[in-house]
Amino acid sequence: MPVQTTINENDFLEILSNYDVGEYCGYETFGSGAGQTTVLLKTTEGKFVLRYYENRTKKHVAFEVQLINFLQDSNYPVLSIIKNRTGDFFGIYKEKPYMITAFIEGTHGQNPNDAFNKTEIAEVIKLIAQLHNITKNNELEFFKDREPFDADYCLRIYCKQNRTESLPKREQWLKNELEDIQLPNSMPKGICHADLNYSNFLFKGKDIVAVLDFDMSFYFYLIYDVAGLIYWWAFPPKRGFKEYEAAFIIEEYIKYRVLDTEERLHIFDALKLIILLGISWGEEGDFESEKEKIKFLNTMGREEFNKQLFKSKK
Repeated sequence: MPVQTTINENDFLEILSNYDVGEYCGYETFGSGAGQTTVLLKTTEGKFVLRYYENRTKKHVAFEVQLINFLQDSNYPVLSIIKNRTGDFFGIYKEKPYMITAFIEGTHGQNPNDAFNKTEIAEVIKLIAQLHNITKNNELEFFKDREPFDADYCLRIYCKQNRTESLPKREQWLKNELEDIQLPNSMPKGICHADLNYSNFLFKGKDIVAVLDFDMSFYFYLIYDVAGLIYWWAFPPKRGFKEYEAAFIIEEYIKYRVLDTEERLHIFDALKLIILLGISWGEEGDFESEKEKIKFLNTMGREEFNKQLFKSKK
């Protein structure tokens, strides 16, 4: 399984006893995923996905459930959540929350480290822009149940980790970089998917049939996701920053949602925040390589970065 799971096949049987989805026939593990236990359950009625949250609260999962249902009602391609026999969309097993969703056949997107697939990334961008248009400035009550990944959160998480090497010096560097980030409060907000890893998009042919894993989603400046697209597809770890790919991402995105002047200027800041969050969440050994990305962006500067993203195409 993709994580060190705390449940086994006997537990799958126990969980399925709460659902009308047929008799248990077996299971398969997924080749990708992180953070939670995710398995494919086979029954006499078909295939279903069990997501067992190893380190999430009930409130955290309730947000994800409400968001998925909201998006499904908005005709957005997500996996339908299966209700249990009491009509609930998620349950608690061994004091941890879980949900069961429908299973859709498909393949995951191509790894940007291997190639920049313009057809695939164009579909991804279209779906992310659609998510933003659905939720833009629409702060539903349950949207408030997730803490945003802002500068305060980033520093707090970094300091909570068990850091041993050069902690004070690195912490001060992180604090200085976070203080330089500018994200004006007047910019549009909405739901950010926040985990735009290529594996979270399920394709059938050239079309995306499901956007997966809203575990990290939250209500924040929409350019956070725009920067996330650049981070995953134009700034992959093994290839460095790719100006053409970054400009292509922006050109595609603005086909579906226009970026105002403030947003255009501060994608730079959102990208820096994503990199710094990666440092806070990541291993101590990754610090220097991620720091080089920040150094690269600081050398380029906000204005030049903006010019590279929005330069005219011939």
